Amino acid sequence: MYFGDKKSENSRSALSHLKAIRYWHRPCGGLVEVIKKMKERGVFDPTLLDKAHMELYIGSLLGIALQESEGIDFWIGKPNEDPPDMAFMTIVSDENNRIFFHSREVEITRCLSQDNDIIGTVLKKDKFYPGDYIIVCFLEFTGAEDIKMISNKLIAKLKNIQHVFLVFHGMPFADLKESIMSEEVRRKVTVAQVSPVFSSQVIDIVDSLEKWKLDDKRLIYTDKAKVYYGLRDGDKVFPKIITN
Repeated sequence: MYFGDKKSENSRSALSHLKAIRYWHRPCGGLVEVIKKMKERGVFDPTLLDKAHMELYIGSLLGIALQESEGIDFWIGKPNEDPPDMAFMTIVSDENNRIFFHSREVEITRCLSQDNDIIGTVLKKDKFYPGDYIIVCFLEFTGAEDIKMISNKLIAKLKNIQHVFLVFHGMPFADLKESIMSEEVRRKVTVAQVSPVFSSQVIDIVDSLEKWKLDDKRLIYTDKAKVYYGLRDGDKVFPKIITN
């Protein structure tokens, strides 16, 4: 999936609308914006924030997991219009050293309680979005779920969407070695890909933010399909993500 001077042949929207995103940030940059908003609001739970910041939070967690598992740089953007909720980007170059944005559209949904059907929540999105979209479902309840079983059922039932991820605070039981109440466990987030294959990645929010502080490529500025790294002229700090 590309946008720039090469269009995707699969995406219904052809990704041309993503050109309106002028500033792309590393995933932890999105997480920092959410934390700042939580401090402003005086809340300790990101689910109490507005829809835009909640989407930014979930998208940032997925972006962190992807770049840690893939070992390549990812950037995230918040489009001016919905859909999509978020867009992810990597940068690639062809044999002529021309630079392209390699991007994917992301739709975010939330499962608010264990009584809700995770599979049903995802299948509702499957009816309305093209196959190139990534669907991310954030689980907002405590308790155990058989994620592998959910993966098997979704793979059998999905008709349009191919890539589905579940994001939740906590760890798979197999990885849970510390006390369930320890601070180290509370800062863990699991990102599980449940379609078209099953895999999971546990990220540590604090560790990820510490790595981000050392990153010298926290921003990409785009203009007419050209890519610029670093700060805008006159900026002393990295620009914020615009969420509205």
